[in-house]
Amino acid sequence: MELIDKTADIYQFTILLIFLMAISFFLYMYWYSIVLKKTEYQKDKAKQKLIVKGLKLEKSKAENARLEAETKMKEEKSKRLEQEIILKNKELATTALLVNQHNEVLSNIEEYVKKIRTETTVNKEATKEIRKLIRKSVSITNDWENFKVHFDKVHPHFFKKLMERNTGLSQNDMRHCAYMRMQLSTKEIARLLGINPTSVQMSRVRLKKKLNLGKQDDLRHYIMEV
Repeated sequence: MELIDKTADIYQFTILLIFLMAISFFLYMYWYSIVLKKTEYQKDKAKQKLIVKGLKLEKSKAENARLEAETKMKEEKSKRLEQEIILKNKELATTALLVNQHNEVLSNIEEYVKKIRTETTVNKEATKEIRKLIRKSVSITNDWENFKVHFDKVHPHFFKKLMERNTGLSQNDMRHCAYMRMQLSTKEIARLLGINPTSVQMSRVRLKKKLNLGKQDDLRHYIMEV
């Protein structure tokens, strides 16, 4: 009888042990599945972060490429505009020089007509008409307003800004400033103004005073900033 009771106890213990082991196994498997899911989740999250980081990097590269392209386009546009201004300045200078030369020739002809009129017996009416035509030609080709119109297309509002700083500038002063803005040399300006280079330098001293510039101030730099 005692042996049967022991056998029963052993059987019950075995059943209990198997039950506990089964519960432990299922609990372990449940824990393992949670850990596995968490690990997979972390891996997926890490992958997503890498993807997002990669996308941001690509976006940043694309943005940098766009900015570089825009900067390059702006630089090219700026260079092109600068070249156009240089070319237009040369055209203005050439036109002004041709006008001056033309006027000089006409003035010389007028002086010659006056001379032969006093020294020889000629048709006074004919010489009078010639002089009238010369003066008319000079007034047309030496049109300061016409030059200002063309100049203003290259350097908008230059004369307006200059006059706002000093209303006492003469026409010659304005011409001198315009030629400096065109970046012409002293020799070129002297030819256009019909004076020698020394007189150009003296004219600049007077200009600096009119524009209230000090000795240390650079006139050309000031004009380029107008």
